[in-house]
Amino acid sequence: MQLKRRRVQWDVETLLNKVKRGEIEVPRFQRGKVWNRKKRSEAIYSLLTIGLPDIVLIEGEGGKYLLLDGLQRISAVSDFIEGDFKIGLDDHLSHIDQGLVETLEGKRFEELPEEVKRELLGAEWGAVVYSGVNDFEVAKEIFTRINYKPTPLNQQELLMVLTYDGEKTPLLKEFGDKLSPRRLKGFGILARVLAGYTLLKRGIKDEYFNFKRYYDWLYRWLREALKNLSVEKLESLLEGAMEFIEYLKGIGVDVVKAPYWSDIVAFLLLDSERENLSPLEYWNRQGRQRVESLRKDPDWIKHVAERNKQKPATLRERFEIAAKYIPVKGG
Repeated sequence: MQLKRRRVQWDVETLLNKVKRGEIEVPRFQRGKVWNRKKRSEAIYSLLTIGLPDIVLIEGEGGKYLLLDGLQRISAVSDFIEGDFKIGLDDHLSHIDQGLVETLEGKRFEELPEEVKRELLGAEWGAVVYSGVNDFEVAKEIFTRINYKPTPLNQQELLMVLTYDGEKTPLLKEFGDKLSPRRLKGFGILARVLAGYTLLKRGIKDEYFNFKRYYDWLYRWLREALKNLSVEKLESLLEGAMEFIEYLKGIGVDVVKAPYWSDIVAFLLLDSERENLSPLEYWNRQGRQRVESLRKDPDWIKHVAERNKQKPATLRERFEIAAKYIPVKGG
């Protein structure tokens, strides 16, 4: 077998016509369409700005190809052009062309300006083509190697990427490493503390967050925290958070193992700040007693039990229970 590899490039319209005519076939080991509307919408935005990654094809006989990688991308673009969905971009991602965002948002393909339609259909899209493959098992191996991802980003790593600030994120990670060096777990804990702190500063009266969308909330509020805090203030908050985490550990609460307690650390931080007390002074005067009372509250016990069973609880519920014992007022 002489496996060869080359790159070709078509415009979107040409590529999709090849799919329609059956010149590009989907092998039976490919999964079906799995992308939601946001992912499909982001593919359209990417195609019009930074481009989409090359698809991967195996060249067969008679000018036909087998699609090894790119089904989700091709389906997203094809379905949009066919009018199957309206654009709904992910507002937690940065978009380099805000004018394009306004043009696309909430629109179907047929509702776009003619020049944008032409730009989309004429956008260049590359393909890596393997030839000399005459064994289906080889095709499957190529597919497996293309899609092999030994260390995908976990939630904390993704959080760091999506909220990255060149000056402040390294500080947050440095403190997080002291808390838990295991795959940025500590970063995630302190991110939750800062997000909770930022939200509490604004008040929680009208906020409602479902845990199924918890990380959407976290991206948004951590971004706000990093944007509005000076490096000095951030360092002070992180030092205080680390102290409160140690005090909680002293009474049997391990925030790393039970990360929902990070929201309580946010309460302690803000209330100690309001009382103008150091973490140690606040903890000794009132913090410890309030946390001990909170732990005995039937609503808190039930809330934690449901959280541990992965039932969809709410942040608002947690904050409302905690506010009975740590009465922080929004700014």
